[in-house]
Amino acid sequence: MIEHHPTETGDDHEADVLGSYLEVLRARLDGERFERLITAVRTTCALLEDDHRTAWDVPAERHLPADLQREYLSLMAVMITGHLDHRLVEFAAPDGSRGWAVVDNTHPDSGRALIDAELDGIVRATEFPTP
Repeated sequence: MIEHHPTETGDDHEADVLGSYLEVLRARLDGERFERLITAVRTTCALLEDDHRTAWDVPAERHLPADLQREYLSLMAVMITGHLDHRLVEFAAPDGSRGWAVVDNTHPDSGRALIDAELDGIVRATEFPTP
Protein backbone atom coordinates (compact mmCIF):
# COMPACT_ATOMS: atom_id res chain seq x y z
CA MET A 1 0.00 0.00 0.00
CA ILE A 2 1.25 3.46 -0.91
CA GLU A 3 0.34 6.36 1.31
CA HIS A 4 0.88 10.06 0.76
CA HIS A 5 0.48 12.76 3.38
CA PRO A 6 0.09 16.51 2.96
CA THR A 7 3.07 18.76 3.58
CA GLU A 8 1.36 22.13 3.25
CA THR A 9 -1.94 23.77 4.14
CA GLY A 10 -3.75 26.74 2.69
CA ASP A 11 -5.91 27.63 -0.28
CA ASP A 12 -3.18 28.69 -2.73
CA HIS A 13 -0.89 25.68 -2.46
CA GLU A 14 -2.56 23.34 -4.99
CA ALA A 15 -0.26 24.31 -7.87
CA ASP A 16 2.75 24.13 -5.57
CA VAL A 17 1.67 20.67 -4.40
CA LEU A 18 1.51 19.35 -7.97
CA GLY A 19 4.80 21.01 -8.93
CA SER A 20 6.54 19.64 -5.84
CA TYR A 21 5.06 16.20 -6.43
CA LEU A 22 6.30 16.21 -10.03
CA GLU A 23 9.79 17.21 -8.88
CA VAL A 24 9.84 14.27 -6.44
CA LEU A 25 8.65 11.90 -9.17
CA ARG A 26 11.29 13.18 -11.61
CA ALA A 27 14.01 12.62 -8.99
CA ARG A 28 12.70 9.16 -8.07
CA LEU A 29 12.13 7.81 -11.59
CA ASP A 30 14.70 7.65 -14.35
CA GLY A 31 14.10 9.89 -17.36
CA GLU A 32 12.48 7.26 -19.59
CA ARG A 33 10.10 6.01 -16.87
CA PHE A 34 9.16 9.57 -15.92
CA GLU A 35 8.41 10.41 -19.57
CA ARG A 36 6.27 7.26 -19.95
CA LEU A 37 4.28 8.29 -16.89
CA ILE A 38 3.80 11.86 -18.12
CA THR A 39 2.76 10.61 -21.57
CA ALA A 40 0.08 8.38 -20.01
CA VAL A 41 -1.22 11.28 -17.89
CA ARG A 42 -1.28 13.63 -20.90
CA THR A 43 -3.15 11.02 -22.94
CA THR A 44 -5.74 10.65 -20.19
CA CYS A 45 -6.14 14.42 -19.93
CA ALA A 46 -6.61 14.65 -23.71
CA LEU A 47 -9.27 11.93 -23.60
CA LEU A 48 -11.09 13.74 -20.81
CA GLU A 49 -10.79 17.05 -22.65
CA ASP A 50 -12.25 15.45 -25.79
CA ASP A 51 -15.26 14.39 -23.70
CA HIS A 52 -14.31 10.71 -23.44
CA ARG A 53 -15.52 10.39 -19.87
CA THR A 54 -14.81 6.73 -19.33
CA ALA A 55 -12.54 6.31 -16.34
CA TRP A 56 -11.97 2.62 -16.92
CA ASP A 57 -10.12 2.80 -20.23
CA VAL A 58 -6.93 4.53 -19.18
CA PRO A 59 -3.60 4.37 -21.02
CA ALA A 60 -1.74 3.29 -17.91
CA GLU A 61 -3.60 0.00 -17.77
CA ARG A 62 -2.28 -1.15 -21.13
CA HIS A 63 1.07 0.56 -21.46
CA LEU A 64 2.67 0.88 -18.04
CA PRO A 65 4.23 -1.71 -15.75
CA ALA A 66 2.45 -2.25 -12.42
CA ASP A 67 4.73 0.04 -10.41
CA LEU A 68 4.18 2.91 -12.86
CA GLN A 69 0.43 2.25 -12.83
CA ARG A 70 0.48 3.04 -9.09
CA GLU A 71 2.49 6.20 -9.78
CA TYR A 72 -0.01 7.12 -12.51
CA LEU A 73 -2.96 6.76 -10.13
CA SER A 74 -1.21 8.76 -7.43
CA LEU A 75 -0.33 11.53 -9.87
CA MET A 76 -3.90 11.65 -11.22
CA ALA A 77 -5.23 11.84 -7.65
CA VAL A 78 -2.91 14.76 -6.86
CA MET A 79 -3.95 16.51 -10.08
CA ILE A 80 -7.66 16.01 -9.37
CA THR A 81 -7.71 16.79 -5.64
CA GLY A 82 -4.86 19.27 -5.36
CA HIS A 83 -3.54 17.53 -2.26
CA LEU A 84 -1.39 14.54 -1.35
CA ASP A 85 -3.70 13.06 1.25
CA HIS A 86 -4.80 9.86 -0.44
CA ARG A 87 -4.03 6.17 -0.25
CA LEU A 88 -3.87 3.47 -2.92
CA VAL A 89 -5.51 0.21 -1.94
CA GLU A 90 -5.00 -2.95 -3.98
CA PHE A 91 -7.96 -5.31 -4.55
CA ALA A 92 -8.69 -8.47 -6.52
CA ALA A 93 -10.98 -8.42 -9.57
CA PRO A 94 -13.29 -11.35 -10.39
CA ASP A 95 -10.92 -12.61 -13.10
CA GLY A 96 -8.09 -12.82 -10.57
CA SER A 97 -6.27 -9.73 -11.78
CA ARG A 98 -5.31 -7.02 -9.33
CA GLY A 99 -6.62 -3.48 -9.36
CA TRP A 100 -6.21 -0.28 -7.40
CA ALA A 101 -8.60 2.12 -5.70
CA VAL A 102 -7.62 5.66 -4.75
CA VAL A 103 -9.07 6.41 -1.33
CA ASP A 104 -9.32 9.89 0.16
CA ASN A 105 -7.40 9.95 3.41
CA THR A 106 -8.65 13.31 4.73
CA HIS A 107 -10.55 11.67 7.58
CA PRO A 108 -7.73 10.01 9.55
CA ASP A 109 -9.93 9.37 12.61
CA SER A 110 -12.01 6.81 10.75
CA GLY A 111 -8.89 5.08 9.35
CA ARG A 112 -9.19 1.51 8.19
CA ALA A 113 -12.95 1.34 8.85
CA LEU A 114 -13.53 4.08 6.24
CA ILE A 115 -11.35 2.32 3.67
CA ASP A 116 -13.09 -1.00 4.30
CA ALA A 117 -16.51 0.64 3.97
CA GLU A 118 -15.52 2.32 0.69
CA LEU A 119 -14.12 -0.90 -0.74
CA ASP A 120 -17.20 -2.86 0.39
CA GLY A 121 -19.34 -0.30 -1.43
CA ILE A 122 -17.26 -0.67 -4.58
CA VAL A 123 -17.55 -4.45 -4.40
CA ARG A 124 -21.34 -4.30 -3.91
CA ALA A 125 -21.78 -1.74 -6.69
CA THR A 126 -19.78 -3.79 -9.19
CA GLU A 127 -21.01 -7.15 -7.92
CA PHE A 128 -17.42 -8.36 -7.56
CA PRO A 129 -17.01 -11.23 -5.12
CA THR A 130 -15.01 -10.33 -2.04
CA PRO A 131 -11.42 -11.65 -2.06
